[in-house]
Amino acid sequence: MAFQNTSERYQYIYGSNATRLDETGRDAGKGAKRAGVTSAKKAASRPERTVDAEKEAVILKNRQKLQAFDWKFTVVAAVAVLFCAAASLFYIDGTVRLNELSSQVSELKSEKAELMSKKAALQTEIDKSINLDEIRKFAKDDLHMIYPDPDHTIYYNDSASDYFRQYESVSAGK
Repeated sequence: MAFQNTSERYQYIYGSNATRLDETGRDAGKGAKRAGVTSAKKAASRPERTVDAEKEAVILKNRQKLQAFDWKFTVVAAVAVLFCAAASLFYIDGTVRLNELSSQVSELKSEKAELMSKKAALQTEIDKSINLDEIRKFAKDDLHMIYPDPDHTIYYNDSASDYFRQYESVSAGK
């Protein structure tokens, strides 16, 4: 199909494949701007809708219902807003408490670390102050204690892993 001029080609590209014909059977869009002429013809060719009086009354009644102030909806909306505000305040309060508690936890952890270092220092001081030779001398001289001889030591075979049974029967043999 060969197009005679560019307006026919653009009408085919941008319009429908089947062009609209006027009363004489000719192309209605030829030589005129398509959008302006066809929309004006469409608007002029539309019939006015007629509505029954009953339907008009129902429509008017529905419009008045929609425009009337609805107290129920207002109360429900206000309650919903108050509920959301209370929930957000509760959330903020929980967040503040959480931050306070985490700061307390960090303070207590630092205090614990300080006390543990003090404990380690005191334990080291105690370990340094213990003189095993003095303890041995005190035990021998004042308490009359002696070291056990090798024949006073009893050995037993511990094959069971249960520590309650190890004291049931201790054999006195070497």
